[in-house]
Parts: sequence; structure tokens; C-alpha cells
Amino acid sequence: MRGARTGSRVARTAPHGSWPAWGAAIVFVGYVLGCNDPGVDVPDAPPSTTTADIPRIPNLSELDPGFAAAVRDALSSVDRDPSSGAAIGALGRLYQAHRYVDQARRCYERAEELDPSAPDWPYYLGFLAAGRGAHDEAARRFERALELRPSYWAARVRLGNALLAAGDADGAEDAFRAARAASPGTPWGELGLGKAARRRGQPEAAAEHLRTALALDPAHRETRYLLAMTERQLGNPERAEELLADLADAEVSSLDDPMLEAVFELVRDTQTMIRTANERLAAGDRQGAERLYREVLRLDPDSYDAHLNLGVLHGLADRNREAAAALERAIEIDPDRADAYALLVIAYIRTGRTEEGLRQLERALEIDPEHPRAREILRSLGGDATGPR
Repeated sequence: MRGARTGSRVARTAPHGSWPAWGAAIVFVGYVLGCNDPGVDVPDAPPSTTTADIPRIPNLSELDPGFAAAVRDALSSVDRDPSSGAAIGALGRLYQAHRYVDQARRCYERAEELDPSAPDWPYYLGFLAAGRGAHDEAARRFERALELRPSYWAARVRLGNALLAAGDADGAEDAFRAARAASPGTPWGELGLGKAARRRGQPEAAAEHLRTALALDPAHRETRYLLAMTERQLGNPERAEELLADLADAEVSSLDDPMLEAVFELVRDTQTMIRTANERLAAGDRQGAERLYREVLRLDPDSYDAHLNLGVLHGLADRNREAAAALERAIEIDPDRADAYALLVIAYIRTGRTEEGLRQLERALEIDPEHPRAREILRSLGGDATGPR
């Protein structure tokens, strides 16, 4: 899930002696983090009441100050009571929120050893296992969470998805029926039953479940898409096209999942991360700024603003090919913003691609005829109000 992009302008003045036409861009980035990136398997840690093998992040001080402070606080809680599963699990949530998936998994395993009656730890371990494709393990973890909290119906939905991914359509159907009974009025049980029927090659039954799910949530994107594919199978191409025509306006609905929301709430404000990186860049700490921009991209590879700012940074360091690559990626992500095109002009000219650079300038002025950076470059190249000569 990603948040809406915010507008940005590139500063019109560059530090003395820096790369021509580049300024320290002050841009902001927003996103909602998905936490299912694969982790790296490591051997299970043995039970212990010490903190020696609690997972830690190397070079924590080089990362975002807010995140570093939160991790240090969580580690302090663990140090005060290394036998507290809740404290170690809280550290795991913080790691998971910021995609330190291996560290999160190891924390949850330790928390489960110390606090075996809490459903949170097997639930999170199931979520992480599903994210790395270990669907059998994920199903076992979700089953354990449900043993500890049978009323947590979101776990039944995730159990059904894990079983379906593992090839157990019968078990998945049982889980989805239980989810439907536990959460009447939501589309998740019917959606799951529709997916299970599709897996079995039963398009008529699948369509019935998916139509019911769509009636419960008409804006649900996954339901709309799967129903369109099923209608095509059933020989209803016009209905399929109707469903697909509205797909762009449909929503990626979120499962009502308080346990996972407790993780999402810990995601740090990336606007602050970008501002901190910009401050480091303005202070001449290019290495520190680059680390933070890349940290944003680790969390959100499709961040236009982080790619744009990396382009600025590389340009200031006269690393023009790297600047061009970063700006080209920004344009791929959002081709309708003028900033990257304007800055790409300089990167291309500096790497001997003058004609391509002039085309980027034309594109920037098409998008925003009054763009300050593009107008400045135009004047420096001897252009007039209508375009470069």
C-alpha cells in the first residue's frame, strides 16, 4: 500500500562550486509499508534469559535518528528484563515495521519461547513465513495463533490463503467458511471461497462466491479482478470488460487486523527521514544523506522523491551517470512531474548526450512551462520563451 505523492520543487540555487544547475532538492515522501519482504534464514537461537543474542542492527547510528532512538529504547526494555517475551516481541514489531525481517523473526521466536500463551508471536511468524513463501509453516503458525485466540478471524483468512498457496484447497475452504461465519458482512470469507473454487476448476461456484463478495464490498479490487477472469471463463466477456473497466478506481481493501496494525503504527515518518537527509546534504554530509535516501528506497523502492534526491546528490558529486540512472527511475515511477526531466538535462549534457538532454528539457516545459529549473536551464542554453534554440 502506498500513500499519495506530494508535490515537490527543486531549489533554484546550488551550493558554491557544486555541479551546475543542481540545487539541494527539498522533497517529501509518503508511503504505507507492506511487511512481507523475504528474510534470510538463520539457525534458531536456543532459549536463554540473556540479551547476548538478541538480534541487533549493525551501524544503527548511521540510520534515521528516529528509528535508531526507538530501537535503543526497545533494547533498553529487553536489557531490563531479558525474560520478558512482551519486550522482545515489541522489539520484533519495530524491526518488522521497518523490514528488518530476519531480526523480527528471531525476536518473535524468542518471544514465543518466553511467552507461549500469547497468540501474537505465532501470528507474526506466520505472516513472515507467508511472505517468504514458506506456506506450510505459515499455516502451522496461524493454526497455533487460532488455538490461542479462536475469535481472531483475520487469522482464519490468512490460514485459508496459506493453505491455498500450499495446495490444500479442502483445508483452505474450511478456513474460509469459518472466516465467513465469524465475520458476516465482510467480503473475506466469500472471496476466499471463490479463490478455492477457482483453484478446483469450478468457475460457476467461484462466480457465485465472488459476486457475493463484490456485493458486500463493491470497491474491492481483488474481488473485481478475479470475478472478471471468472466471467470470461464462463463466456461472459461483456461483463468481464465492465468489471475491468472500473478496476483502476477500485480499492486495495485492508483486512481488519489489529495485530498487524500494531506493526504498521510503528512505521516512522519518512518525510522526517527525507528532511534529515536534506539537512545532511546541505551540511556537506553526502555519505550520510545517501544512506538515508537509500534507506527510504529499501522500504519503498518506488519512492519518486528518494530517487529524485539521489539524482541531486549524485549530480552534486559529479557522478553524472549515476545521477541519470536515478532520475530515469524517478521518471518511470511518475512521468508527469517536471522536476526529474529538468534535472536530467544536466546529467545527459554532462555525459555527452546533449540531444537527449534537450528533449528532456522540452518535456519538462511541456509539463510545466513555468518550471523554475527548466526555465533557468533554458536561459543558460540561450533559449527563449518558446524553447531551446
